[in-house]
Amino acid sequence: MSAWLSAANSAAATARGQIMAETSKTQTRMLQDWQRAWTDAWFAMWFPGRRR
Repeated sequence: MSAWLSAANSAAATARGQIMAETSKTQTRMLQDWQRAWTDAWFAMWFPGRRR
Protein backbone atom coordinates (compact mmCIF):
# COMPACT_ATOMS: atom_id res chain seq x y z
CA MET A 1 0.00 0.00 0.00
CA SER A 2 2.88 2.37 0.72
CA ALA A 3 4.24 1.98 -2.82
CA TRP A 4 0.80 2.66 -4.27
CA LEU A 5 0.40 5.83 -2.19
CA SER A 6 3.89 6.95 -3.14
CA ALA A 7 3.10 6.53 -6.84
CA ALA A 8 -0.20 8.36 -6.44
CA ASN A 9 1.53 11.20 -4.60
CA SER A 10 4.17 11.45 -7.33
CA ALA A 11 1.50 11.65 -10.05
CA ALA A 12 -0.43 14.26 -8.08
CA ALA A 13 2.72 16.34 -7.60
CA THR A 14 3.42 16.29 -11.33
CA ALA A 15 -0.13 17.35 -12.15
CA ARG A 16 -0.04 20.05 -9.46
CA GLY A 17 3.20 21.44 -10.91
CA GLN A 18 1.75 21.61 -14.41
CA ILE A 19 -1.42 23.27 -13.17
CA MET A 20 0.55 25.84 -11.16
CA ALA A 21 2.75 26.65 -14.16
CA GLU A 22 -0.28 27.16 -16.41
CA THR A 23 -2.01 29.27 -13.76
CA SER A 24 1.06 31.46 -13.42
CA LYS A 25 1.27 31.98 -17.19
CA THR A 26 -2.43 32.85 -17.34
CA GLN A 27 -2.17 35.32 -14.48
CA THR A 28 0.85 36.99 -16.06
CA ARG A 29 -0.99 37.29 -19.39
CA MET A 30 -4.09 38.72 -17.70
CA LEU A 31 -2.00 41.32 -15.88
CA GLN A 32 -0.23 42.33 -19.08
CA ASP A 33 -3.56 42.65 -20.92
CA TRP A 34 -5.01 44.70 -18.06
CA GLN A 35 -1.99 47.02 -18.00
CA ARG A 36 -2.12 47.46 -21.79
CA ALA A 37 -5.84 48.27 -21.70
CA TRP A 38 -5.41 50.90 -18.99
CA THR A 39 -2.35 52.40 -20.65
CA ASP A 40 -4.24 52.65 -23.93
CA ALA A 41 -7.19 54.25 -22.13
CA TRP A 42 -4.97 56.84 -20.45
CA PHE A 43 -3.15 57.66 -23.69
CA ALA A 44 -6.49 58.02 -25.47
CA MET A 45 -7.65 60.42 -22.78
CA TRP A 46 -4.49 62.55 -22.90
CA PHE A 47 -3.96 62.40 -26.65
CA PRO A 48 -7.44 61.93 -28.17
CA GLY A 49 -6.47 62.35 -31.84
CA ARG A 50 -3.60 59.87 -31.90
CA ARG A 51 -3.76 56.13 -32.35
CA ARG A 52 -0.97 53.79 -31.29
